[in-house]
Amino acid sequence: MELNTKIFSVFAEEAERSVINEIHIGLGYTAVTLQDGRCGLCATLCDPEHSFSVNTDTNDYEGRSAFQLLRHVKDEDNHLSRVMAVALVNALNQTFAKSLPEGPKDLHKELDLPVGAKVAMIGHFTPIFEKFEETGFEVRSLDLGRKIGKPEKFYPWATEEADVLILTATSIVNNSMEEVLDRFAFRTLPIVVMGPSTIMRSEVYEDLPIQFLAGSVAIVTRDLLKAVRNGRGTLDIHHQAKKVFMQIR
Repeated sequence: MELNTKIFSVFAEEAERSVINEIHIGLGYTAVTLQDGRCGLCATLCDPEHSFSVNTDTNDYEGRSAFQLLRHVKDEDNHLSRVMAVALVNALNQTFAKSLPEGPKDLHKELDLPVGAKVAMIGHFTPIFEKFEETGFEVRSLDLGRKIGKPEKFYPWATEEADVLILTATSIVNNSMEEVLDRFAFRTLPIVVMGPSTIMRSEVYEDLPIQFLAGSVAIVTRDLLKAVRNGRGTLDIHHQAKKVFMQIR
């Protein structure tokens, strides 16, 4: 996967200078902290197949160079190794991500969507879905983990008619992002990568047709780690994080 190689190359130098402090794997999210206090997140559960999996990665990364874990961002087989690696990347990137502006209150205005726009959503973000519907948009979502939508019905509509694509950042973790984007390769439309797992660095996506990133950056690390340990979901995580947004092209 070219995206995995790009992520590795962007963060390799910083990983060589950094040391992992702790790794917390919760039911909803995984967090990685560095010895200098930086913290990053990644969604743990991408689909039911991986729910309650035992971590088969036998390496002990705590107290070791972050580079040792970053290498696993290029793995395609070990799910939890990739989860930990993406959380690490977001820890390495925390300082930069904190400098980004907060996400817009009205995303549709930021995207300059026309009246009656059609919104395709891969990964069901309930608050965003409901806000778009209230605005009068036609919104359809596909989330196989939550058994929402069917690919054979969703993709023909999305690729032909949608005015914007909202794409979950867990597509980075499960290696599906490039496959999904290939489906839309024959046309141009705004694409937003969204969710706490989002890697907020434009260089990572320079070869992909993505225009916007909407993610989260840890702010209250102690309370965020408690939420992770207690298996909390996105709403609880956001209480301890800042929603950030950037346009990358």
